[in-house]
Amino acid sequence: MDFHTRYHFLSSFFRHSPFRIAHLAVAITLTGISACTFPPQDTNVGERNAKVLQQDSLGDSAERVVYPEQNWSAAESVWFYNATQGSNLIPYDLFLHLELPDREQLFRSDENMNRLRYLPQKASAENPDSLPVGWVKDNYEGKEYIGFTCAACHTSQVNYKGTAIRIDGGAPLADMDLMLKNLASSLQASIDQPKKFERLARNVLKEKYPEQKEAFRAELVQAAQQIHRYNQANEPRVGEQSVAYGYARLDAFGRIYNRILNHLTPQDPANVNPANAPVSYPFLWDTPQHDFVQWNGIGDNEGDGPIGRNVGEALGVFASFDLHQQDGIRGYRSSVNIRNLQLMEHSLANLWSPRWEDLSRQQVLPPINQALAEKGRTIFMEYQCLGCHSAIERTDPNRRVIAQFSSLQTIGTDPLMAINALKYTGKSGLFQGQKLDPRDPSSKNFDAVTPVLPALSLATGGIAAGASGQSAPASDNPIKSTQRHLDYEVVNKKDPRTLIAYKARPLNGIWATAPYLHNGSVPSLYELFLPSCSDGEIAGGKACRPNRFTVGALELDPIKVGFVQRDPARYPSLFVFDTSLPGNSNKGHEYTAGVTPVFVLDSNGRPVKDADGKPQMRKLPPINDDQRLALVEYLKTL
Repeated sequence: MDFHTRYHFLSSFFRHSPFRIAHLAVAITLTGISACTFPPQDTNVGERNAKVLQQDSLGDSAERVVYPEQNWSAAESVWFYNATQGSNLIPYDLFLHLELPDREQLFRSDENMNRLRYLPQKASAENPDSLPVGWVKDNYEGKEYIGFTCAACHTSQVNYKGTAIRIDGGAPLADMDLMLKNLASSLQASIDQPKKFERLARNVLKEKYPEQKEAFRAELVQAAQQIHRYNQANEPRVGEQSVAYGYARLDAFGRIYNRILNHLTPQDPANVNPANAPVSYPFLWDTPQHDFVQWNGIGDNEGDGPIGRNVGEALGVFASFDLHQQDGIRGYRSSVNIRNLQLMEHSLANLWSPRWEDLSRQQVLPPINQALAEKGRTIFMEYQCLGCHSAIERTDPNRRVIAQFSSLQTIGTDPLMAINALKYTGKSGLFQGQKLDPRDPSSKNFDAVTPVLPALSLATGGIAAGASGQSAPASDNPIKSTQRHLDYEVVNKKDPRTLIAYKARPLNGIWATAPYLHNGSVPSLYELFLPSCSDGEIAGGKACRPNRFTVGALELDPIKVGFVQRDPARYPSLFVFDTSLPGNSNKGHEYTAGVTPVFVLDSNGRPVKDADGKPQMRKLPPINDDQRLALVEYLKTL
């Protein structure tokens, strides 16, 4: 299906679908929840049960943990870490006793989980098995599974001189892609190595060993095949280059799309697309207040949009679901806990971004040079940063974030994620012949091949409908209506072409969210204000964004505001990010380097156009090193 055909198909879908595009917000914005009660408001938990390792394999160490003021009590944080959403990865007892493939150490050990950058936790009443943040026991149809909560991909840690700063709703360094590949290896090793299998079987079966050993072997083989198939579905096609995600990134769109396609054609595992456009995990503060949430704003946040967004996220982290229509059942069956997803959205509405100045007053971070920051504020205004990165008051309960989008041709950043999200297609399978809008007799039907977006929308809407019997708090979504703002103009949000763009967010808490750009291709704020260059230019001494850098260290660089760089020869667990690989480009958003032009705006903030209606653009002069440091200092204050 060419772009012209896809455009008309999607345009028709947006007009007629009962679930609308609002329901698909699948990206990595997520929220899942667990308990059956609203997040507790008391503070009787007393602490958040964090565990830190004095020294790890990536060169980090910490002796204590602190939490910035984010308007959540300790009890609310603990609820967030352990709230289930219907995620069923593999059987729980199997995971609990699974060993690494080359040693007897448990897969879930603090050392291994920390190496994958999942944050270790102490045992507690809410987490008796001392699982890392965001890993939880879930139940579905009488079976127990290990699963993920929203916190697995949205809780971060930044270290500074022996202190670990845990940040609720933060963008973590977790490497889910590597974790799943390692999990597949551990499962296969437990099948292939007799001694490893015997230990696992004894620990899982206990008094039922050896009578049920063969039944357990079958369960183990099934789990190994399931994870292998999942990993294989997201690999590049034959002949295409495989690009590792590394720490701090995930192609959530690609993986959610593939789960939908696989469930539409259960007998055709090849009905997938490469999940080859990883992006940074988004931070969650102000998410309920945004009109559009994902990097490319694929679903608006008005009305019941948050439910569709969060259902899509739950499907991406291994919720069980069935897209067959069944007599007497409205929608589709799934393990998704709609009630908890709604409760999480309520809780996130109260979350504040972390402030550097708060931690400075606690003598955790160094003080901000206020005179230098004021110079940086002037530069911020002169370079029109406020036009895209709007200012908000983080503590205002009535705050509203109006997303400002920049088209790919104007911002110049890596296009792969935005293009994949719009262009990916697959066999419609179970949806073939069904109406885009079952309530509209004139609605078009799904063809044999469909863009994945409408299939995802129909699936998430149907799953939400199938779970509608779950009691949940009434929706009080503050976002009643939205408009898409693209290149400083309001555009038709139902036009798919407007999705070839990326969103600028408010910058409150930006200091805690390295690496930068949507694909994590720039390691620090300081380097974000440098130009992208060739290797030759860098070798010649030009000040540029690095084309290769390491990711995985937690230690903060307080000058550049990113994570410190370490020698991968000394710390081989670090990931080396290579910006020359597909999806990894560090180009674009080079306004302060004098490379990316800005719009010429009138007194009302609208683009000035020439006689042909084309917006006028101009390049601003590159800033110098002192100005870069001042701009970074200002961003610490947000």
